[in-house]
Amino acid sequence: MKIPFHIVSGFLGSGKTTLLKRIIESHSDKIKLGIIQNEFANSNIDGVELKSTGKDFHLLKINKGSVFCVCLLGDFSRSLENFINEYQPDALILETSGLSDTTAVSEVISTGKLNEKVYLATNWCVVDTLNFARTGLMGQRVAHQIRMADVLLLNKADLPEEIGQVERAVREMNPFAETIKTVYCNFEVQLGDPAVEKLYSSPINPLGRPEVNSMVIKSGRKTTLEKAMEFLHQWAGMAYRIKGYINLKNGNTLAVQCVYGNINCCEIPGSYYSSEIIALTDRFTLHEWNRSFKSII
Repeated sequence: MKIPFHIVSGFLGSGKTTLLKRIIESHSDKIKLGIIQNEFANSNIDGVELKSTGKDFHLLKINKGSVFCVCLLGDFSRSLENFINEYQPDALILETSGLSDTTAVSEVISTGKLNEKVYLATNWCVVDTLNFARTGLMGQRVAHQIRMADVLLLNKADLPEEIGQVERAVREMNPFAETIKTVYCNFEVQLGDPAVEKLYSSPINPLGRPEVNSMVIKSGRKTTLEKAMEFLHQWAGMAYRIKGYINLKNGNTLAVQCVYGNINCCEIPGSYYSSEIIALTDRFTLHEWNRSFKSII
C-alpha cells in the first residue's frame, strides 16, 4: 500500500511549524507519522520545537538547502526512501522551506522507487496575512506556492485589518482551493483526501490505502482553450483528481480542478510561469498522459 504524502508550504514565518505541531498533537496517537523538515539553515530549532509536543513521531531533517534544487533531488530521494524503509510510517508530511517550489515535489515522488511507495495527497499553504504585502522579490515564489495548494490557511487572521484584501488576492491566484481563516493555525486537520477516500477509520484499523499514482506535467508551450478542454474531457473521468494551470495562446491561463470527472475551469488573465498540471489516478500512466498533452501544444 502506498503512503499518503502531504506538503506544508508557506513563506518564512507564516506558521508552518505551528501547523506541524497541530498535526502531530492531533494524529500521532492514532497513526505512525513521518515528518520531513526542509530548511536552508543548518539548525535544529524547529525540530526541537516539534519534539516539545511530547508526542511520538519520526523526523527526517533536510538542511542542506531546498530539497527541490536539482543538485539535491537525488540525495533527498535516497534519504526519503531509507526513512520509509526504516520506519514504515502511515503518513508522511513535508514542511518545505519558505522558498521552495512545491510543484517539484510531485515530480520527485512520481518517479523511480518513490513512486512505488508514496503518492501526493494534500498541499496545505500557510499564508501570512499580516506580512502578505511585504514579501518583496519573493512574491513570485509565494504566489506559486499559493497557486498549487489544495487548502489555503489565512493565518494570523486576527491581526491585519486588510484580511479581506488578502483573501481576495489569494482567491484570484487559486480560485479552487479551500480557504480557511486561522489563528496560530488552529483548525481541525484532516490527513485524509476525500478524492480517494483514504480516511483512517480508527487508531487500530486504518482503511487500506489505494494504489494510486501522482504525476505531473510541466511545459513552457501554450495551447488553445478548445484543445485544453478536449484534453481534460479525455482524462478527467479516469482520474481521482486533476489540478493545475494551462497556459493559453490568447495570453491567459486556464485554472483547472477536476474531481471524479467533474471539470471546473476558470480563465485567468496573464500567463502562469509554465503549464503545470497534477493528476492522481490508478487508470493511466504518466507516459500516456504526457503523450496526450504534447499532442495539443
